[in-house]
Amino acid sequence: MNDEICLIYPTIDLFLYDLKAGLGQNEQIIESNRQQFWQKIYSSPLDSQRLNQLKQAENESFDYVELLGSKKVEIFEPPLDGYYYPVQLGDTYGLQVDCTANYIPDYKSSPQPITCLPKIKKQIIEKIDNENRKPKLGQSWLVWGQLATENQEPEETAKQCYAQLQFPDKDWKADLKGKFLGGTVFELWRLPSDLQLMNDGYHILICLFPYNLKIDAIRQDVAKFYPQLMRLFAYRHKILWAYSQSRSLKKNLKQAAELVQDTVRKLNDSTNSPGNNINQLQEILAKTPEILLKYTNNLSYLDDQRRTLKINIGNYNKRWQKLKEIDSNSDWQFFQEFSDYAQEKFLEQIEADQGNLSPGLTLMENTIKTIQGIIDIEQTKSDRTLNSTIAVAGVGLATSQIACAVILTQDTPNPQISLAYRTEVFLWSLGFGAIAGVLTLIFFRMLRHWKLR
Repeated sequence: MNDEICLIYPTIDLFLYDLKAGLGQNEQIIESNRQQFWQKIYSSPLDSQRLNQLKQAENESFDYVELLGSKKVEIFEPPLDGYYYPVQLGDTYGLQVDCTANYIPDYKSSPQPITCLPKIKKQIIEKIDNENRKPKLGQSWLVWGQLATENQEPEETAKQCYAQLQFPDKDWKADLKGKFLGGTVFELWRLPSDLQLMNDGYHILICLFPYNLKIDAIRQDVAKFYPQLMRLFAYRHKILWAYSQSRSLKKNLKQAAELVQDTVRKLNDSTNSPGNNINQLQEILAKTPEILLKYTNNLSYLDDQRRTLKINIGNYNKRWQKLKEIDSNSDWQFFQEFSDYAQEKFLEQIEADQGNLSPGLTLMENTIKTIQGIIDIEQTKSDRTLNSTIAVAGVGLATSQIACAVILTQDTPNPQISLAYRTEVFLWSLGFGAIAGVLTLIFFRMLRHWKLR
């Protein structure tokens, strides 16, 4: 029965991660990120003076900064046994929330039933500001304690602990198993069903130490590894965050690619129709810069996420290798499973997406050049026709004027027949002008034909 299974010093640690300064975020957003992070600890919004004091502890030159300085932790108010431990990890905020079951008088050394675990979890959740509880980057749970009897089976105990904690996936399935400071550790993780909704998944470590160890030594050893785990989990969640961002960018790129195809289709329809409509082509061309900018920016951001993913996979590997150096007797190899998965699944997927979507940029650029070329050709044709028309009209008009002047200077007409005479002269001048215009038009066409030969 679950209530017969006990642990000594059952403890739960929740590791939360939030963005401190995201890509392209301005100072106002960064300030809002800072406010929301500290509200997890102090519940109500902090005034500007207090927020500025906390800001002074931040240091962009270091990858790991304890934000409460020499104080290190913010202790829970009695009767709870727990604390907050906030840190800055580069461009990320990390927060460890620790709580130990203290529901019996001698709770530091006496067994307690694992039915206390849901109560500890509830206390942790209640100690975080409810509106800002969900972290932007992700969270990891560490559940640990000492086996209460010498013959207590670790995996069955871990299974019952998991059932008590009531995570979304009710079926026990330990993904990975290893050794941790003489204890047995089980890791369970599920990726979010929708990677754009990071809180849909979970990551849990259940570590159980054997009965023959001293609980004081266990507490000291676990506390020594908290900063290492804080870093390791941060890299893990930044990997997941970068991949989730890449899925949003891929969606945007696919939408932009559809606009590119639609533009190409409109261009084909326009060029295949009798006579190119310059106004229609110019309308198509006017929309292409926005599409091109969207496509270029999203491709650039996708490459940013690829590099972020690659860097954090490398950092994750270095960190668990560091754990091996600190404690060579433990089996940390199970941590490598996630980095291998991220390398094969996430990184290769982004690189494949880049290869598939990059040609769309070239297609868009070529489409713009084609549209501009057609417009230039049509405008040149239009200008040439206009110039020819002006030239023909000019020759015809000049000839008409000359003819009219010549005829009128031949003799002086009788005033009684002046109107008829002038009408006749006008008609003759028009005839001469028309003949001259036609001859000029024929000349231009012959000249153009000769140039094209």
